[in-house]
Amino acid sequence: MVVSSVMVTEPQTCCMDEHLDTVLRRMHRLGLRMVPVLDVAGRVKGVLSTFSSLAHIVPDYIVSGDLASVSFAPDIGLLRQRYTLVADKCVAEVMELAPLMVAPGESLLSVASTLVGSGTHDYALVIDAEGRLSGLISAGDVIAALMSMTKDEK
Repeated sequence: MVVSSVMVTEPQTCCMDEHLDTVLRRMHRLGLRMVPVLDVAGRVKGVLSTFSSLAHIVPDYIVSGDLASVSFAPDIGLLRQRYTLVADKCVAEVMELAPLMVAPGESLLSVASTLVGSGTHDYALVIDAEGRLSGLISAGDVIAALMSMTKDEK
């Protein structure tokens, strides 16, 4: 079984010049944790995820461990203030530049191995030879395909 038989063929996407706040609100409304970022020709330029967005919101000095304890820090007020600073940025300033990408003809075994081996992704963008988005496949999609197969199917 190959990726193209399992992938989501029309995933939500965004453009590099959209404002972060607009895209995050759309992602929240649709229950998404990530969206591929495309240029005007439909080529993949990156991925915007809730994780990459949060990484731009949480102050570096807290993430780096420079403070022995952050329990005293004003948490929600600080995060909201940082969010307002980041919200007007373009997606291009916040997106991940190296998403996991696979080809439509790759086997599910190959994709499952790539997903597990990456250690950080539970999805891969499916791209054609020109770098345009063909679809999206997640670890859940691979598992769903396996669950739907009969014992004799291979």
